[in-house]
Amino acid sequence: MAASWYRKSYSQSWIKARKEPRLPPAPETPAPPFGELIRTLRLEDLEDSSRTLENSARVKELQSVTSFSWVDKSAHGPEILIPGRPPLWTPQVTPTQLKEDRGSYYRDKNAARYHKHPIEPAVVASLEANPALLAGLDVFACGSTLGNLLRFVRGEEKVFRMLAYKVQNTIFLVRRENSPTELIPNVRGYGHTFPEANTTWEADVKGSASHQRVIRYTFGGLNLAVRFEADGYIKSRNDPADSEKSSPSSSSSAIPSLDELTTALSTAKVTISTVPSSTNTTTTTNTINASPQLPKITRAGAPVPHTTLFDLKTRSIRTRDTKDHLAEELPRLWVRQIPTFVLAFHTRGLFRREDTEVQDVRAEVAQWEQKHATELAKLAALLSRVRDVLFEEGKEEEEEAAAGWGGAVEICRRVGWRDELEFRKPGGEVAGALSDEVMKWWVRAVSAGQGTQWADEGKDFTFTAHSDFGAGEVESWEAAEDADFTACSADHCGYCGRCSY
Repeated sequence: MAASWYRKSYSQSWIKARKEPRLPPAPETPAPPFGELIRTLRLEDLEDSSRTLENSARVKELQSVTSFSWVDKSAHGPEILIPGRPPLWTPQVTPTQLKEDRGSYYRDKNAARYHKHPIEPAVVASLEANPALLAGLDVFACGSTLGNLLRFVRGEEKVFRMLAYKVQNTIFLVRRENSPTELIPNVRGYGHTFPEANTTWEADVKGSASHQRVIRYTFGGLNLAVRFEADGYIKSRNDPADSEKSSPSSSSSAIPSLDELTTALSTAKVTISTVPSSTNTTTTTNTINASPQLPKITRAGAPVPHTTLFDLKTRSIRTRDTKDHLAEELPRLWVRQIPTFVLAFHTRGLFRREDTEVQDVRAEVAQWEQKHATELAKLAALLSRVRDVLFEEGKEEEEEAAAGWGGAVEICRRVGWRDELEFRKPGGEVAGALSDEVMKWWVRAVSAGQGTQWADEGKDFTFTAHSDFGAGEVESWEAAEDADFTACSADHCGYCGRCSY
């Protein structure tokens, strides 16, 4: 009997494997060489300094800085839409059987599209939106780099490498993969096909491939800017995105800020052309032409409030009662301060509306932050220690370069080194955090303090800070909008979003 059952199961599995062949694994890319060791840091080295930070190691003064969307297949090379727009939840009504993910997916979407300076598009979008929000920044990171440092202080096993740059008084943390175009190996599941079937890029951002956000908050006495990918948004009954789209702050009359600024640099030229869009509105294209490596900037989309964003995961229905999926995701939700978590369960690729959970997780994120205060204090201490290392390493170079030090230090965590980080001189070829054009733009913006007065070759002129989000817009868990962005519960709505890694 047992042998018969075994033969039957084996036969069925073999037939299924023949019908759904696995894609060949992505070839491994050689890792860049390790450079000279500068110093090591053990987790226990953070104990003393972290004790004084437990009361301040929590997120405060959350603000939206900017957003942008990557154009999928642009004829102009790298192209971003500012402010862009996340994909909108447009759920399928009936149960849907989906095919498993099949395709090539980059580890780092920003590096894949903009190899040399992956964090630069976020910086450009931030400078263009409102340089005032960049004044006094201590750290400019992404969700991945900040998340990896959080994993380290929590004692989780995760190998990673990142580059830390000092530009004036700000430290930029940029992830370092084996290659900018490195692929995620052995992709399985429905984390891509499901959002593709249930979300829509709206008309003004049609052809987008990824929506990126930049937020700012204070944490442990430091001012942080964090870039991350937004999976999507849920439109409220009052449609705040549409109301903001027609507001004076997002009108084309404010667009010359980019023109004025780049003219001031005398290193780049901006041309502005008006192109009618499919919605009979005006789309303004701003392109920095002096250097072909800079991304093309197109004014398109509309600001979407941070409170309408969500993070998505798809999971097998068999794990619904055996795993706490939300608990696993709370650290990444905390880093990104995302208020809504969407969890879509499937039965062998069949997604039913009643098996999708849309949760307001602000209370859970706040509770997680309180519960993990000791670990978060170590994260704050670690960020301060990274700044110290960069400032020490950059002293001599900074004396020689008034614009700030563009050098880098690599932060590595290797296999089996659970409680230790290495700080090294970067091995292999490494570009600066920013291109020369954007570096000058950044330096002038930060030097101006509030980003309103500019001077170039003895000429004084005014830069009108343009922000679709508003320099004074502060978002917090306690002061959310009246709109119930989770009103579409699993019973009424279901899932929304695009999978991120």
